Amino acid sequence: MRVLRTYWPIVTSLIVSILVATIYGNHFGWTIAPIDENEKAYSAFGQFGDYFGGILNPLLAFFNIALIVYYQKVSIAKSADKDVVFRMLELQSKIVAGFELRTKHKPQIDRTEKPEKEGEEEDERTDQEYEEINSGLRSFWIFDKEIKTRYQRMRDCAKPGDDGPPERTPEQRLELLRRAYDRYYHGNFRKQYLGHYFRNLYLIFKTIDESEAFSKKEKLQYAKIVRAQMSHIEMKLLYLNCQISDGSSFKKYVARYKILEWTSGADFSNYDRALKHSDLIKADIASWKSDF
Repeated sequence: MRVLRTYWPIVTSLIVSILVATIYGNHFGWTIAPIDENEKAYSAFGQFGDYFGGILNPLLAFFNIALIVYYQKVSIAKSADKDVVFRMLELQSKIVAGFELRTKHKPQIDRTEKPEKEGEEEDERTDQEYEEINSGLRSFWIFDKEIKTRYQRMRDCAKPGDDGPPERTPEQRLELLRRAYDRYYHGNFRKQYLGHYFRNLYLIFKTIDESEAFSKKEKLQYAKIVRAQMSHIEMKLLYLNCQISDGSSFKKYVARYKILEWTSGADFSNYDRALKHSDLIKADIASWKSDF
């Protein structure tokens, strides 16, 4: 089918030529006969050719105009969809640039340093917090750090009377990671950032996928362009976001366009070293293909 779509003018010309040659051969034979034996037939065939050409030329002109209009329409549609994709990608950059997270920290006090004022207590100095503003892509590192902290607290939580944190299988740790992100996403006022970010990213891939102007090859190409704009940590959080109900619909585009092709358990080794050597996350992403 792809060959026919590409070379249809040549194929059509060959078919018409073979058809005309067949009609000619059936009427006059496949050998060249003297003109005087078929003079009237040749004359009639010539008249038919003039008649056929008189009809065919306007038809060909009409088809040429129709094809020009069609391809112009396709070209305009592709240009419009392409413009929409890149405008949405530009908007995505503005969404990230608009992130502004305020975190509080205690200063690192050099205990060998003497107080600036006499009578100033060391405890008072260490209790003084300062506020740090994290904006843009740096915000994702704050998200990652806070999710890790929540996960590790849930993982190391021991029931009263237990001697220590329970032993968990890799499957249980992965489920715990999903629950930790779910609680983090719906708490801490992080949904206002992550929800907005992932909704727009989802819409970009949906626009590419549902475009009637793009071919399958062009859809893959534009999806790769969008994927190339995403940092490693953004892909890491995309995997977590696909695990909760709010982001589960994104899985089909992740699988179709291989957005998380290079994401694996090693990316979550800072959360839990047990996940580093596990193939669960890679296998989980691969399983999404069978669902859609």
